[in-house]
Amino acid sequence: MRFVTVAGVIAVHTTSLSAPRSSLTAGGVLAVLHVTRSVFLFLSAFVLTYSFERRPLPPRAFWRRRYPLVAAPYVAWSAIYVLTDGNLHRGAAFVVEHFLLDLTDGGAHFHLYFLLLTFQLYLVFPALIGWLRRHRSAHAPLLGASVAFQLLFTAGAHYGWRPPALGIWFTHAGSWLPSYELYVAGGILAALHFEQVTAWTRAHGRAIGVAYLLSVALAELSYVVDMKVLGFSPIRAAQVFQPTVTLEAVCATLALYALGLSVTDRVGERRRRMLERSADVSFGVYLAHPLLVGGILDVAAASGLSAAVGHLPGGLVEAFAMFAMVPAVYYVTFWGVDLLRRTPASLWLTGRRGPRPTPAPLSAPVPSAPVV
Repeated sequence: MRFVTVAGVIAVHTTSLSAPRSSLTAGGVLAVLHVTRSVFLFLSAFVLTYSFERRPLPPRAFWRRRYPLVAAPYVAWSAIYVLTDGNLHRGAAFVVEHFLLDLTDGGAHFHLYFLLLTFQLYLVFPALIGWLRRHRSAHAPLLGASVAFQLLFTAGAHYGWRPPALGIWFTHAGSWLPSYELYVAGGILAALHFEQVTAWTRAHGRAIGVAYLLSVALAELSYVVDMKVLGFSPIRAAQVFQPTVTLEAVCATLALYALGLSVTDRVGERRRRMLERSADVSFGVYLAHPLLVGGILDVAAASGLSAAVGHLPGGLVEAFAMFAMVPAVYYVTFWGVDLLRRTPASLWLTGRRGPRPTPAPLSAPVPSAPVV
């Protein structure tokens, strides 16, 4: 699940950075791939719960164990992005001030919002898991309420409903954990009912696949209706927070799990280790890949390639991004992070403690297409 989701994240950021905001093709791609952040939050909550069930920790011990895994790379990568954003010529005082300000709001780079979400998840997780373990009869009603709330919130965010008392939340929805409460609740509940969820997924794999395809079709239909009927721009019509993306995210999470079960049932030991290795470096790949994407686009702009490509049909440009640039970025960052995992800087740059032992040689996983 991490392997495919990271490929989807790279595809989202490659599309967002390389395509014009008015591109119809890019908007259509984003309407499908915006589910990646929801899947990542689901996985974060799931893994925390799965680990906690096997090794319960009091809140302070949990926080001491977990926060360094995010705080260290947050500081390190904030510094890296501040130093590479072209402001060095303004002097050391400006850079330091910029860096300190960015630490307060994740402003060093757009994708660091996810680390702010993780900080919030860690803060509330001990209380959440404690309550849910004590009130198992409330799990089904809670999940139903979470679905209803998520649909209501995303409808308000997408169609312009702004409660006056919640203006800050709606204005910066992507940086606040309540905006993703369904995926946090879903991840925790899935881990608490792991055996039942796994059995149900195995028994309904084909139906889950059909549901996912229907959810993609619904997302694309909503994208077109928003533009043709409501007059939304492509970038607004493809927003993350909207009801169809919520439905798609739920279906995508189930479809990825069904796919993961199918793959791991059939692959040999070598490919299984490859997938485990891709999961091990996934957080580091997430942190590092925008640096490479930005560098590629800067070189393309300086060489005149961007201007030349700008005259091509949008579909052709997007196809190149999906099937050439995304796999290349994934491949390079995979190996770069894999090397960093074997150094004393592993915690700061990859969010993993200690150097990982050098494994037997494997081929880096390069997705043929970032399908999520």
